[in-house]
Amino acid sequence: MFSEEQVKQLVSMNDSLQVQIADINTVLSEREKELEILRAELFEATTLRSKLEGQSAEIESIQDKLGIKQQQAEGAEERALELKQELGEAKRLQVKYDDLAQQYAYLQTQYEDIKLQLAEVTERNFQLQQVAGRIGELESRLENMAIERDDLKERIKTMESLKHLREFNV
Repeated sequence: MFSEEQVKQLVSMNDSLQVQIADINTVLSEREKELEILRAELFEATTLRSKLEGQSAEIESIQDKLGIKQQQAEGAEERALELKQELGEAKRLQVKYDDLAQQYAYLQTQYEDIKLQLAEVTERNFQLQQVAGRIGELESRLENMAIERDDLKERIKTMESLKHLREFNV
C-alpha cells in the first residue's frame, strides 16, 4: 500500500505529466504547421522543377535551331537577303537563349535551395516522429498512473470504510 505522501507524490507527478503532455502537444501542433508549410514549399519546388525541365527542352530546341541557322548561313552565299533575315532570327533566339539560360541558372539555384529545405523537412519529420514516439510512451505511462491512482483511491475508500465500521462496532 502507498502512504499518503506517496499518493500525493503520484498525484503531483500526474499533474506534472499532464503539463508535459500539454507542452508536447503544443510543440507537435507547431511542427505539424511547419510540415504543412514545407509540403507547400515542396509542391512549389516540384512545379519549378517541371518548369525547369520544360525550359531546358526549349533551350535544347533553340540550340538546335541555332545550329541549323548557322549551317545555312555558311552554305548559302546566293541567299544573302535570306541570310540577313535568318541572322536576325538567330539573334532573337540568342537573346531568348541567354534569357532562358539565366532563368535556368536561377531555377537551378532555387532547386538547390529547395533540396536543402527538403532535407531540413526530412530531419524535422524524423524529429517529430521521435517526439510522437515519446508522447506515446508518456501517454502510456500516464494511463498506467491513472489506473494506479484509481486503484489507490479505491483502497483508501475501502480502508476508510473499514475504519468507520471498526469505530462503529467498538
